[in-house]
Amino acid sequence: MGAIQARRGENIGWEENRTSAEHGPQQWGVRTKPYFDPAEIGMMLRVVEYAPQWVVEAHSHAASEVIYILDGEVSIGEDRFGPGDAIHIEPNTVYGPLRAGPQGVRFVLLFTGAPGMKSAS
Repeated sequence: MGAIQARRGENIGWEENRTSAEHGPQQWGVRTKPYFDPAEIGMMLRVVEYAPQWVVEAHSHAASEVIYILDGEVSIGEDRFGPGDAIHIEPNTVYGPLRAGPQGVRFVLLFTGAPGMKSAS
């Protein structure tokens, strides 16, 4: 028989993954709420936030990826995405840079396995 695993958002804290002190005191640039990891269930699920105007350089991942925009906006290359938009990125596809909009962006991030990020350079 199968199992059901659940995580309650109120019990998951934000992890500040990237920070910047470029404009004064150090502030978060990217933060995530980790709900599930590949070692647990074979895929990764996180809610991710980019601070306003945050830029993530072009990169790729070893696993298939789905991004679902909740709030704000993000540009990937020349394409702009906002609330309700979904993006599927195949494994080993180089994409970016990602640029958060003036209010930042919040999205659900799902990887079908371990992401293994690789820089495009």
